[in-house]
Amino acid sequence: RLQQLHCSALVLRLQTHHPRKRTVAECVLSLRQLGPEESEHWLDLNPPSKSSLCHSELHLSTCFQPVSGRIQLKALAAQNLPPSSSPLSQAFFVKAELHQLGHVVMKRKTRALKASGGQCQWEETFHFLLSSLEHPCSLSARLYSRSSVRRKQCLGQVQLSFDSSIPEALEQWKDTMAHPEKVVTSWHRLSPP
Repeated sequence: RLQQLHCSALVLRLQTHHPRKRTVAECVLSLRQLGPEESEHWLDLNPPSKSSLCHSELHLSTCFQPVSGRIQLKALAAQNLPPSSSPLSQAFFVKAELHQLGHVVMKRKTRALKASGGQCQWEETFHFLLSSLEHPCSLSARLYSRSSVRRKQCLGQVQLSFDSSIPEALEQWKDTMAHPEKVVTSWHRLSPP
């Protein structure tokens, strides 16, 4: 039972009821670290999203390989995937891009998989060849859903770079670049595309 909850997130919404019911703020608590003991959490409330917000998370690993001049990105898994809003089946895939000097240098994508229990497991590795070790680079990973009629929708993205505004993404990138050949793995909540 507890293992099932580890693949979920709790969405908390602060609402007013006068003059009508309205969400004024929300936050998300990932249950990945949930244990049998009671714990306290301080969460930042954010203004509610105008679009239908996706609370999915991506599990990514990175490894900088300077000798061969490449970066390895492994799309491990996704969790908290949204259920299908139609009777059509949907599959999920990750599109990854290497950016350098303001250009997309290389693109890769995982195979599309159907979710099971709100999660997918790819375990797919991509090797991105750097055009130069002298210029900074970044990786982006976007999560897409695709319906059985081939309509795809971007659910969100993770930007791994020194310019990332998301602390977990920035920390993973710093650790990856500071420690060549070390595999750095982290879960990331998706940002709007």
